[in-house]
Amino acid sequence: MPILVGENFAAFSVFNPTLPRPWGNMNTKECSSTDLICEELIELVHAFAARLSVLDERIVKERPTPESWSIQQVVGHLIDSAANNHQRFIRAQTGNSLTFPKYDQNHWVNAQNYDACSWQELIEFWRIYNLHIAHVIRQIPDAKMRVECTITPYEPVSLSFLIEDYVTHLKHHLNKINERASL
Repeated sequence: MPILVGENFAAFSVFNPTLPRPWGNMNTKECSSTDLICEELIELVHAFAARLSVLDERIVKERPTPESWSIQQVVGHLIDSAANNHQRFIRAQTGNSLTFPKYDQNHWVNAQNYDACSWQELIEFWRIYNLHIAHVIRQIPDAKMRVECTITPYEPVSLSFLIEDYVTHLKHHLNKINERASL
């Protein structure tokens, strides 16, 4: 079963106000952008966790090239991204600026040997961690969204930008998984 993102991504996006939801349609005029980002994150996670869980283990462990990550390693990388951004989102609230190191993504993936993990447990951990990230984002006061964050060696950005970039990064990798799982 292919995972729908790409052109069909709007079907999962909270920015599509006509999408039927179990809790009813949100009136976007009454929601903050933070609420919309959180709802989008939650919808993505629920939709993809269900679709990822039906992928054959052979497919998720396959590496297209020796330098490429398997789908299972990509999901592990998304957990690493959640862990790093979780810290950024919390630490940025302790002052007027944040400087945080970039992390070595390949080292994190290799050190944790994600291909040796249970695929179902990895998906569940990714799902629950991202639901917690959505909860964390909702707790951030509006005034803290403007805190300047520097992830070395990059230029400073606002905490709000980091949050939006987190979801953009997630969607990028889910699209790549979609392309590979549809083969």
